[in-house]
Amino acid sequence: MADHGVRTLAGIHAVRHALEAGEPVDNLLVEKGKQHPRLNELVHLAKKAKIRVSFVPKEQLQRRAAGVPHQGVVAELAAAGVPAKSFDQWLESLDMSEAPLLLLLDQVTDPHNLGACVRTAEAAGCAAVIIPKDRAADLHSPVVAKSACGALSRLPVMRVTNLSRAIQALQKHGFWVVGLAGETERMLYDLKLTGAQALVMGSEGEGLRRLVRESCDELAAIPMPGSVESLNVSVATGVALFEAVRQRRAG
Repeated sequence: MADHGVRTLAGIHAVRHALEAGEPVDNLLVEKGKQHPRLNELVHLAKKAKIRVSFVPKEQLQRRAAGVPHQGVVAELAAAGVPAKSFDQWLESLDMSEAPLLLLLDQVTDPHNLGACVRTAEAAGCAAVIIPKDRAADLHSPVVAKSACGALSRLPVMRVTNLSRAIQALQKHGFWVVGLAGETERMLYDLKLTGAQALVMGSEGEGLRRLVRESCDELAAIPMPGSVESLNVSVATGVALFEAVRQRRAG
């Protein structure tokens, strides 16, 4: 299902972005006794939007921020702005005539990377991001929210029990599924990425799991003439998704 628990954002820049973008902020937590013009601006924005403002001890902010530098402010966000649906319901509701683009992430457990991938997917116009319920970073983590920079409220992130079965369901629905794998000889730029397309990215260390790899219609690699063996998954995701965007615009 799409994930819709309470999320938190920490830090002046991230919170300001959420308030100005009209994200579903339920509560603004501000460090009691801390004086700063930028904090005062956030309080003003929150009150103007009729958002509850609470002045709390620094220790409480640190707990809510979960290690993210909070700069004296944390925002508690309501459920993401897309309706909660099961994966099957969401799939049936897709307009396939629009040739949707999807991103699937296998074993991306680093919250910075997961958030960055979601942000990139939203920027590329993806219809959704699909991740496994296990072997994935916690979507409620403030680190994920900060890295996603608001994209979690605009893009469905579907959590599925079995990624391989989800791939098979996508294929039956008309998607062509491409897995990114460094060891294959087929290059990403040689593929046609203009139809209903799902791109599958694995973790930096292990890559795609065997069953996920075998479920893909084809595998492709990003050409890397340098000596580095692999790219950060969020960087590779950007390369792959925007190659699809480039082809679609050209077409």
